[in-house]
Amino acid sequence: MRVSFASLVGLSFLVFVALVSTPNVIAQSKAEKAEKARKQNPEKTNIQGTVQTMNKDTSTIMVRVDANVTRPIVYSPTTKFLYGHSDNNKPGAVAQVKENNYISCEGTVNAKSQLIATLCVYRGTR
Repeated sequence: MRVSFASLVGLSFLVFVALVSTPNVIAQSKAEKAEKARKQNPEKTNIQGTVQTMNKDTSTIMVRVDANVTRPIVYSPTTKFLYGHSDNNKPGAVAQVKENNYISCEGTVNAKSQLIATLCVYRGTR
């Protein structure tokens, strides 16, 4: 069973082509998965600032993000509230959120430019 030099070169070339093209296929697969996930989950947005007012009747928190800019945050019974910092917190509740607390909320923005919060982390001061 003698293997010719040309066969060995041809086989080596095929292995080389397979190794070079594999990362491209994997990268394309990851990009397609990321695009699919983005379409299923709208862009997440984060709003951080000082609680200016709270309206429990409309489930709205007005947050001052800048000296002259306030943004509305709408929460629901499924919104998760945490007390502390993002990396060191404990369970909290919307009833514990007070005016002048620092708050950071994550969610999606609706057509009325309101953040529909899925997670809010609050603390006494910035």
